[in-house]
Amino acid sequence: MSLDIKALFDAEPASPLYVAINRVLIKNDPNLMSMMKQASSKMCLSTALTPGFKGFDLMRQLGSCPMGMRWGASSDMGDQLSHIWIDQFTYWDTWQDHENFHETFEDVVIDTCAKCGEVLLEGPEEPIFRVVHADLPKLVSMNQWLNKSQAGNTSGFAVDSGKTVTVMATHRIKPGKEEEFEQAEIETMSMLKESTGMLGFQILKRIGQSTLGSGHATVESMLEDLKDSSGSKLKRTAEVWEGYTIPAEYLVMVEWESLEAAQGNMPHVNVKPEILFVHGPKVLNNCLQLPTVRMADSMFREQTYREVLNKADN
Repeated sequence: MSLDIKALFDAEPASPLYVAINRVLIKNDPNLMSMMKQASSKMCLSTALTPGFKGFDLMRQLGSCPMGMRWGASSDMGDQLSHIWIDQFTYWDTWQDHENFHETFEDVVIDTCAKCGEVLLEGPEEPIFRVVHADLPKLVSMNQWLNKSQAGNTSGFAVDSGKTVTVMATHRIKPGKEEEFEQAEIETMSMLKESTGMLGFQILKRIGQSTLGSGHATVESMLEDLKDSSGSKLKRTAEVWEGYTIPAEYLVMVEWESLEAAQGNMPHVNVKPEILFVHGPKVLNNCLQLPTVRMADSMFREQTYREVLNKADN
């Protein structure tokens, strides 16, 4: 019996936000920050002008978490990795808003990608996720925190240490076990928040793929664009729902005050008994393979999405 993927996609519940993650594997260049800012300035403005846009976070890989028996891995491999993953997170009211961005500003996207061609090894690839659950504070300065504290209004905020890192763990879950996994992961992360230095977390579920965001358009539309780019539009080769995955793929993101806090306390999910007895049977046992765990830090961000998520949870 064949599966009706579109029916599964349509059955996904409404979410306060959707997330597009544009991923590229690039050379680990010391001038990366300057290059990314120069290349993406116009695209950032175009994105901000698109209705439904709610913020972004540009993250770069620091290393790979050695949990999961990957003994050659290290949380900080910045000087050792020849290439690193860059993940551009953009948050949207709906996934259709994101697709509208590509249809409206695809020429800007192509121009931006062309400027990064010399350092690009793999990608772009742009899966689309919905937010399953988020408990993620907005980061503010110490002065802002003190002012909010005096006003008795610190809920949803945390002090920005300037050294925050994010653990990004990809889980592929047995069909039929998605709900149990989601509930157990929320419980696991809520208990982990007692660990020193943990700021918050979000759990994302992949719902599809943006082909235009992945640099892929129909041959016919590309030919038309080559003939005359003034009025022609690139057309996607597939609908987002056709990139819906079975087994289900989840990205669990855990934010920490520092790399040291993440290194010392993320392993609590596997060694602290009360967390392990939830995380082991209902998270790890429902995975089809060991989670892939990367460590990343933010190059620059716009935090509106955190405000939206905080309001949705209240």
